[in-house]
Amino acid sequence: MRMLIPAALAAAMLTAPMAGHAAPQAAAPATAPAASAQQTAIQLLDRLDAGDFAAVEASFTDQMRQEVPADKLREVWQSLPQQLGAATGRGAPQTAEQGGYQVVMVPLMYEGGVILAQTAIDAEGRIAGFLLQPAQPAQAPGQAPPAPPES
Repeated sequence: MRMLIPAALAAAMLTAPMAGHAAPQAAAPATAPAASAQQTAIQLLDRLDAGDFAAVEASFTDQMRQEVPADKLREVWQSLPQQLGAATGRGAPQTAEQGGYQVVMVPLMYEGGVILAQTAIDAEGRIAGFLLQPAQPAQAPGQAPPAPPES
């Protein structure tokens, strides 16, 4: 499993693989409780907003720290308002278990759009992956998907 951080939302992406893929494991690691994972993800976003990139980097797994150092993270995070305008808030976090990690998804609202921040947290509560991507528009209940264009 790989998580990504966009260098620019429209184009190039940086990869930040999660730890634990070099050697096969007998069993998946135990996951952190969902509430604790949400707290870790919210703390990550708060630290990013505060510009405390060194503290964010310190919460990463070793592999994540090597792949996404504080200066690279700063560059990506500070590019968001330049691309999307001022931040206007956050949506409610959602948590899912995936590959032995708790993955917390938090919508980040900006004047020009919504970004979905996904943070993967390992059993020790460390950040093993982070993904920023444009949020998919919500579909109203009972609404059919759009019809394909006619040829």
